[in-house]
Amino acid sequence: MRNSGLAVVEAIVPTRKDHTNLRRERFLFALDQRAFGPGRVLVAFADRRARFVGLAHTRRPKRPEDALDPCIQHMRTFPRASEAVAAVAYCDERVNDEPPGDMATRFAYGRLIAMESGIHLVDWFACDDERFRSSKLALEPGQPWWQVP
Repeated sequence: MRNSGLAVVEAIVPTRKDHTNLRRERFLFALDQRAFGPGRVLVAFADRRARFVGLAHTRRPKRPEDALDPCIQHMRTFPRASEAVAAVAYCDERVNDEPPGDMATRFAYGRLIAMESGIHLVDWFACDDERFRSSKLALEPGQPWWQVP
């Protein structure tokens, strides 16, 4: 069972004039995730065409995947977020040369959490001040990055 503690979640919702495409600009979010402060989990949401529809962020809990559900539920309070079918998570955590041994388990757990709310978790990025790592690209090499069922 997931942690049922409280999480303070903040959100950003773009106007319709914003044309950010998460498929093309996914690395920009990874490079700039620290702008929201250290020790955060950011979740960027997109529609089926990968058009950015919002971003929610919260303090990174002990199990970072536990931040997904509060972020998803908070985004549901914004009308524009009703278009969200996909998400990409960015977690401020140390990125080592070798992927962590639990990467596949963490990514699968994150996908399960998102799926329970009708969102497909496209990727989970671990990010620090110098590097970032895509779980999707590490675990599913050769597969198209943006795959939304």
